[in-house]
Amino acid sequence: MLRRLLILVLFFVSPYCAAEEVNDLYSAMVPIADQSSSAREQGVLDALQNVLIKLTGNSQTFQSTRLAPFLSNANGYVDALSFEDLPLDLNAKDYLSDSPGFGLRVKFSRSAIDLLIRQAQLPILPSNRPKFLVWIIRDDPTAGRGFIGEDVAAESTIDSVDAVFLTRFDRAMRSRGIPYILPTFDLEDQLVLPIEQAWNLKADDLALASQRYQTDGWIALRFYRTSTGEVRGSWLYQAGGRRQLNDFRSEGDEHFLEMAVDNLLDRMTRSFSYIPRSDTNKLLLEIYNVNSYSAYQSVLKQLKKLEVIDSVDLFSTRGNQLIMSVEAEGGQELLRNALVRSGRFHDWNADIEIENQQLTFDWIK
Repeated sequence: MLRRLLILVLFFVSPYCAAEEVNDLYSAMVPIADQSSSAREQGVLDALQNVLIKLTGNSQTFQSTRLAPFLSNANGYVDALSFEDLPLDLNAKDYLSDSPGFGLRVKFSRSAIDLLIRQAQLPILPSNRPKFLVWIIRDDPTAGRGFIGEDVAAESTIDSVDAVFLTRFDRAMRSRGIPYILPTFDLEDQLVLPIEQAWNLKADDLALASQRYQTDGWIALRFYRTSTGEVRGSWLYQAGGRRQLNDFRSEGDEHFLEMAVDNLLDRMTRSFSYIPRSDTNKLLLEIYNVNSYSAYQSVLKQLKKLEVIDSVDLFSTRGNQLIMSVEAEGGQELLRNALVRSGRFHDWNADIEIENQQLTFDWIK
């Protein structure tokens, strides 16, 4: 009883973590073997693959048969490119063992890439993205079971095995353009989620421990190495109103993390992505608390930032109320979720019956 009371007290004073607007989705840095024209062309193709994976939320995008006809001239989508020194987290042996330590940075044309995605009918993961809380648990034959990141959070050492693992994990998440945070591993975390409950992927315990962080979802990833060197593990996530559990294994340590992250995110992002359609849905947005012309301009600017919206027109005004006519590709529910995740609109629609394709919000100054 005392434990649950402490949980409730700390939950209500915890800060809110909103979704994030992710930038730099249309550029990528990739390692290359040299500065020859053939290496540069391969680098552009690799960068295009990276960008399309970030924008669609699916690591298998480049294998789509619908995309193949558009890849004959990858250079046609390029805005700018440059040779640069590789950052330390990319200059690693699991990239190019004989790499001279430089890479190719490629910036693609946003309009050209957006058109490509729509023509190929690929999914779109909007840039206003959900943020996830990540619990990572490893079972080490020497140290036993523990949370990865707990020692790093306590600043015990910056050169530990856990710190190296977290660098690789961060690289994998950034390459997908997915915001995330790690737990603080403070007293509340220790009380709410003992290591055995986390290792056993007890979903209700994980959900309870994750509530205080107010993210859009949570991930639990556990793994161990067998005596033969094989890595085995499982992941469980809760996001978009669903939970899913899956196992993974890898013959070695080299790429298991990237493989597990890709498989996990491919499943998770389906709840937040949509397929662009030629026929858009016209909706009415009723927005209150718009008290000035500058506030109206801010509302309009925020709406135009959302990829799901094709067009916005002012329908009517009265006092501090705006009614906007919106054409949205992803449909009513996806538009509603995108507005809430922006952090600028308070949702009335959970408390009222939605009729006649109209959504109601308060503008948050």
